[in-house]
Amino acid sequence: MGIGVTLAGCTPEQKVVTQSNAAAVSGQKLNRVLIGIWTRVPRLTEAQNASLLQPDELKRAFDAKWPPLGIAVEVVDANGAPDGGGPALTAANARFRATQLLFLQTGRYQGRQPYIRDYEIDAKIYEGAARTLVWRAATELPDFWRVMGFASKRPEAADRYVDSLTAKLREDGLI
Repeated sequence: MGIGVTLAGCTPEQKVVTQSNAAAVSGQKLNRVLIGIWTRVPRLTEAQNASLLQPDELKRAFDAKWPPLGIAVEVVDANGAPDGGGPALTAANARFRATQLLFLQTGRYQGRQPYIRDYEIDAKIYEGAARTLVWRAATELPDFWRVMGFASKRPEAADRYVDSLTAKLREDGLI
């Protein structure tokens, strides 16, 4: 794993850290990315799932932050979609014609009733017609915006995630 990136302004209990497999990067820059998002975890309660970042929150952050960097994005909410979101992703890609795919999925999590104390979002980037896996990362996220009563900070939390992911992608040469 590479060195993590910590966002400025977070207290030690509120770090957002992204680590990746930088050695596996192919050298191609991101330019046209289809993003599939699976944040819902079937084993969790509705309240616990609600404490995770949601696809619409992440879509807003990616739509605001990546096009100014020269990266076109199309975001697909694959939560609860038929066949794991495969048909929705295929249809979106037929329209969008991505050069890279970015899949985001909730990974490890730790519960604290009734919400999640902290969790990871696992990211994988595939490129080319063969859809070769070229980059992986895990981002540790605290649920500080929900557990500590900061529900109004959720857009900021999505921005922090996208900023952390973007910083790591830049460090690894993909942006």
